[in-house]
Amino acid sequence: MSSDEMNTQIQQYAGAGADAEAQHAAPANPLHLVQDRLQNRWKWVLLLGAILGPCFAVLAFQFAPVKWSAVGVVRVDSKLTALVDATMDTDPIQNFASFVSGQAMLMRSDRVLEAVVQAVRTGKPITGALTLAGRDPQEDIRVASAFLARASDDAEAVAIVRTALTTPVARDSSLIEVRFESSDSAAPAPMVNLVLDAFMLIYGPDAETQHADQQAKIRSLASNERLLIERFAEDRVAVLKDAGIFSPNLEVAIDAAQSKIAAIDSRMEAIRSLQKKIDRQFRERRILESTASQQPAPTEVAPASTMLEPTNFELEQLDPRLVTIRRSIEEANVKLSLARQKYKPAHPALEKIAIDLATQESLLIAARAGSLQSWREGLGSTQSYGALDREHAELVADRIAVGESIERTNQVAARLEKIDRQIADEQVALSRLAERLRELDREADSIRLGRVRVVEGASRRGAPESDKRVQLAAVGLVGGFILSFGAFFILGSVDPRAFRVSQFRADSKTGRWLGVVPDMTTVVNDAAAKELASNCVHRIRNKIEARRQQGGGYAIMVTSPFQGDGKTTVAVALAWSYAESGHKTVLVDCDFIGRALSHQFKKLHSPGVCEVLRTGVLNDEVVSLGEHLAILPVGADGRFSASNLQIGALRKLMRTLRDRYEIVIVDSGPVTASVEAIPVASSCDGAVLAIRRGRSTTRIPEAVRELTDTGIEYLGLVLNYADANDCRRYGSISKMSAEVAGALGGATSHATPHPLLADLRSSGNPTSRAS
Repeated sequence: MSSDEMNTQIQQYAGAGADAEAQHAAPANPLHLVQDRLQNRWKWVLLLGAILGPCFAVLAFQFAPVKWSAVGVVRVDSKLTALVDATMDTDPIQNFASFVSGQAMLMRSDRVLEAVVQAVRTGKPITGALTLAGRDPQEDIRVASAFLARASDDAEAVAIVRTALTTPVARDSSLIEVRFESSDSAAPAPMVNLVLDAFMLIYGPDAETQHADQQAKIRSLASNERLLIERFAEDRVAVLKDAGIFSPNLEVAIDAAQSKIAAIDSRMEAIRSLQKKIDRQFRERRILESTASQQPAPTEVAPASTMLEPTNFELEQLDPRLVTIRRSIEEANVKLSLARQKYKPAHPALEKIAIDLATQESLLIAARAGSLQSWREGLGSTQSYGALDREHAELVADRIAVGESIERTNQVAARLEKIDRQIADEQVALSRLAERLRELDREADSIRLGRVRVVEGASRRGAPESDKRVQLAAVGLVGGFILSFGAFFILGSVDPRAFRVSQFRADSKTGRWLGVVPDMTTVVNDAAAKELASNCVHRIRNKIEARRQQGGGYAIMVTSPFQGDGKTTVAVALAWSYAESGHKTVLVDCDFIGRALSHQFKKLHSPGVCEVLRTGVLNDEVVSLGEHLAILPVGADGRFSASNLQIGALRKLMRTLRDRYEIVIVDSGPVTASVEAIPVASSCDGAVLAIRRGRSTTRIPEAVRELTDTGIEYLGLVLNYADANDCRRYGSISKMSAEVAGALGGATSHATPHPLLADLRSSGNPTSRAS
């Protein structure tokens, strides 16, 4: 292998390794994702957050509700008290919950609240006021009067009280909380106590009457439950009788029927498999017949009389001689093959072996015909296409009948299950009613004391129930910054734009990264900036050179996703870099619409690409721009445009330019929006994609796909008009020390010796000193 071939393979392996590395790159850093979305707008995020955060904090603190509350507790002693009002169709526990909820609703009823307002208006405490240590009923009236003074009439006062009053009940609980909330710290406790006074006065239970009613109604409910149980038992017997089922175990019958259906399904599947096999064999025979007669392949299906062809194994089961004959034929073939190598074609031994082979083959044909006849008269007679169809139809009818039987049995089982469940429910209800009667007899004295009683009255609290001003102010402060961050994050997500290099280095969709080019309009009169810009461009050129194969000319297409990305600037800078490094370089303007390259060098009216492509010959259209650099303008022939551009002619032009120049830099239109971009890409060797800082990045993946689909090598992406930080990072200039600069300038300067070499200069034998 030559050294050039070895270098070529090394470069190919390096490229493949780089592609694999890009494909298996580490997952994107979430912090980088946030930075890409914000697109260098951190200052605006902080500024807007600094404005919105304090504003939201002040508003939240100002309008955050501060609530004072007081709570009283009422208990309903027996959870089965609701059985008094139960019906046959409701669950006792649900009835109890409804009863407790009803008591809670009565506390907020118009009658109770009107009694409270009336007591406040008249200044007279409610008779039988709640007894509470330290409570002064008259003081409660005074505080409540001040609280309701803002109401214009009694209806508005009732509405105010109802709005602030809640009576929550925990699930399956016998306790009712009477809660009153207000921004007035003094009002909640007196208002709760007044509501409890009014409720107990109006709806306090009559214990004696209630106890008698409970007993009578529970006995009535128990009698109704017994009647229901008897009726359900009669319904069960009637269901079994109507269905004609006398077996007590319906599940066994259902399981047997389901097993039968499974067997039918298995046989139906086997029949369909056999029919497919018969149809395939029929088609294969007809295809062979049509091939022999040179007729079109048939499309008809197998007729009903078509029988299944047996396999060799099945025929061998009928006639074991077939196995022996086949082995004899194989041995004869082996002998014949060996004899042909040993004897001449007319040798008697060779002829004898051939005769034996023919005899064995004749025996095999006869034996197979006999086995096939036996198969067709025996097992095969039942495996015709029509017979299988008839058997399948019978199985379908049997399956339907069995399925209907299962459905009827399931319906009966469901009805019986429902009836049994109803009987069990009614028996449970009957047991509860009996237990409740026993409880009423045991607790007669305690029941007469009353089932609804006030457990705890309301008292004043020293701190508000709810004060979230500080928390909401903190939430508002943080929310302002979050809102600012979210707004700019969404803005960057909707329209991602290119601002810095780190957005592309970890992005697998953009492919390889080449480098940056600064804004060339800012480096005209700045020597340091000009040197930095040249360093950036040389770095791009070196990365391209590290990838391309040496030998022969190389055509580089410079394009962009959008118009105005500065691709012409990148093309000129790259051509200048190649010319500076001693490569014979030519700039080619193939942007038939923009023509920026020709305009920049004042060659708009000069002959160029259009004339060459029209005539097919490159004459003197190439114009020298200096040492190692020339330009081929777009041309001035109005009869030629991108619409009649031929790829073959353009490829011929590129071959001619490669023969004359080492590097061909082609300025083309945007790859996703110009007609000439695809022909140019298919005519060049490599492509460089340029995007301007601040432009949308949404079309970069599409541009890369457009280029790679043409077969051109995608060299990488260049960020044009990059900011100073990126330019310094990818184009930094090494600095010489002041000592070296002085020595170059002629000043007297001594080099600072290396400390490890001091012994070497003085003794000349550091090894011996060390030893």
